[in-house]
Amino acid sequence: MTPHHRKLSSSCLSLAMALGIAGHPDSAVAQEQDQGISDIVVTAQKQSENLQDVPISVSAITAETLQDQQVTNIADLSNSLPNVQINSFSNSPDSAVFTIRGIGVNDADPYVGTTVSVVVDGVVVGVNTAALLSLFDIERVEVLRGPQGTLFGANTTGGVINVVTKQPTGTLGVEGEIIYGNYNHLEANAAVNFPITDNLAGKVSILHNSMDGFFRNYGDGRRIGERNVTSLRGYLKYEQGDYDATLIGEYVRSRNGSQTGVIIAGPGELFYTPGETEDPFSFRRGLSNDQPDYNNRDTYSITLTQNLDSPVGEITSITNYREYDSDLYSDDDATTRILLQTRRQTDHRQFSQELRDLIRIGDSTRLIVGAFYFEQSYFLDQDGKLDGFLPGLGQPQTQDQENQSISGFAQLYHDLTPELRVQAGLRYSHERTEAVSTTANTINPSGQATFDDPLIPGSLIVASGKKSWNRIGYKVGIDYRPIDELMLYGYYARGFKSGGFTGRIAIAEDIGPFNPEEVDTFEAGLKADLLDRRLRVNLAAFLNKYRDMQVVQNITYPSGANSASIANAGRAETKGFELELTAAPAQGLTLTGSLAYLDARYEEYDTRVLDPGTGNLVPVSYAGNRLMNSPEWSASLGFNWTQPVGSGTLTATGQYSYTSSKYTSYTNLPVELVGAVNLVNVSLSWGPTDGNWELGAYARNLFDEQYFNQKLSLAGIGTLASLGNPREYGAVFRFNF
Repeated sequence: MTPHHRKLSSSCLSLAMALGIAGHPDSAVAQEQDQGISDIVVTAQKQSENLQDVPISVSAITAETLQDQQVTNIADLSNSLPNVQINSFSNSPDSAVFTIRGIGVNDADPYVGTTVSVVVDGVVVGVNTAALLSLFDIERVEVLRGPQGTLFGANTTGGVINVVTKQPTGTLGVEGEIIYGNYNHLEANAAVNFPITDNLAGKVSILHNSMDGFFRNYGDGRRIGERNVTSLRGYLKYEQGDYDATLIGEYVRSRNGSQTGVIIAGPGELFYTPGETEDPFSFRRGLSNDQPDYNNRDTYSITLTQNLDSPVGEITSITNYREYDSDLYSDDDATTRILLQTRRQTDHRQFSQELRDLIRIGDSTRLIVGAFYFEQSYFLDQDGKLDGFLPGLGQPQTQDQENQSISGFAQLYHDLTPELRVQAGLRYSHERTEAVSTTANTINPSGQATFDDPLIPGSLIVASGKKSWNRIGYKVGIDYRPIDELMLYGYYARGFKSGGFTGRIAIAEDIGPFNPEEVDTFEAGLKADLLDRRLRVNLAAFLNKYRDMQVVQNITYPSGANSASIANAGRAETKGFELELTAAPAQGLTLTGSLAYLDARYEEYDTRVLDPGTGNLVPVSYAGNRLMNSPEWSASLGFNWTQPVGSGTLTATGQYSYTSSKYTSYTNLPVELVGAVNLVNVSLSWGPTDGNWELGAYARNLFDEQYFNQKLSLAGIGTLASLGNPREYGAVFRFNF
């Protein structure tokens, strides 16, 4: 090692010690006595590569880390990854809110689309609903920051959550876990691998997750927010020579309680209810007895993945069909009074086909070429009871949409020298959307609305639209290795989010269409494994420039009519950095950490808002406002320690995460500011050396931090909010044989 390289390594070690022990899941990797920090293989660029060779900002959470830190759901990763926010919507608990580098969506309805795509075993989950996946029997989770349009397509302007499940091994074996915790939390999961023939292997995974819920009802004191989810995944894998095929079938049955958002309201606001709307952190809310307390969903998916190593390259085909049906009753006023309730019934279908080829041209060039087809249809029937606005008033609304997309893409990697590599990518997409949206009003003369009341004559509004868009995304980049242990990289990319039509309208003009949003991204960074692989340093700096940015404007009129139209907000800019560190200073000890900065603001945003006094829409500018779910700072510190104890091995983990304050709506109203969050998670486990079982305990949010996930002001009505989970703790038993 040259004096310059020794100086670089010493500087990085000093930086690691300055940050102290680290701890976000990305970097909690296994340490071996002579090898230091282990490699992590990822497929972030649709090919198997060492994480340290991928020239983009990626956090990879391994199966071992998920297990050690008791991360059982994607939502458990919230507040632990730099510049990544993961939440659920206040009134739609099954729907995920992913925000990366300030880019996310703020409504659960399917027409809003996604800016962060969830990809499971190569298949895009087309909507946010049902994207909060269980993480048992998962090989790894890769979080890709920044637009991934050339390889993953549209609607990845924020990034991609790439989930890879464990594949069949072909060897007879069973692994499982049983978790029991407070709030009667029970998880019972098992995976069975079995050979069928010399070329055919099978696998079955069964997952069950249930709990009583964190809240109690003001009315009768019973617990609400029940969770009861059971999943079944089956695999068949065939291998013969240069060909393999894997068939995956999945069924998920959810029988949960309805949403547990709360209303914060004081005197003078419409939903103010003394004793029920002033103290959200009592974890009590109202639930009226005039409708069921359930949120039922059934999800079906089947995927066929085929790989062929042929004379023309490594060919991959991924075919998927996915559907879900849901029925959600929601008491949105969160009081024991009958003010605002909804029923949402959704029928969703999607089909996708990807065909790609990885071609190696000599020793210095790789080319990925492919085509992708995606179609999606859904029907959402939403009925609202608006007794709080006018006794007996109701508002049925429907959304019926079909989306189709076809694209072709190519990504080239070429080594100019053994140290210097360039890349270039291009994707052309053609998209078409058809939509019909309706809204109406009903009245029940009794003064209490039901979901089957007659329409008020002349109140029905029907709007429809059909439009196509053509877009090109591209990427150019370069990376350089001055030494084997250090990679410097930079790239420029353009991505886009699809256009479409508004599903929830108050007037016909609300339907749109709204146009695609585009983002230009500049990113530069370094990835280094130093001190004989005892220290890993990954750093990325970025600048995103958005045009025609889409923002959902959720407006509830004094009449109770609700519109969630989408506006192309003009321009926005986000910039910042992410630093991730991993250190292995001694046998059995891994220290990890992260630090992230984000400045995300609108540069131009002229729109109209509701004036509560007059009930009219008035012009306003939000230029200079912070983007929603965009905390300025986030950081994490932690450790993973293993040590022989008795006849076995003791493993201890600890993690502290900090997220600074953020706004959860584009309006940046004071009531929509969510304060800083400090969370501590710990776990401890022991298992016999070379044994096949392990017993442990865990605590999440150890110090019972009280914090909001989301706050949304409803002008003159109150503030809709969701709360972060209180302290959770329990015991874990794992086994394999």
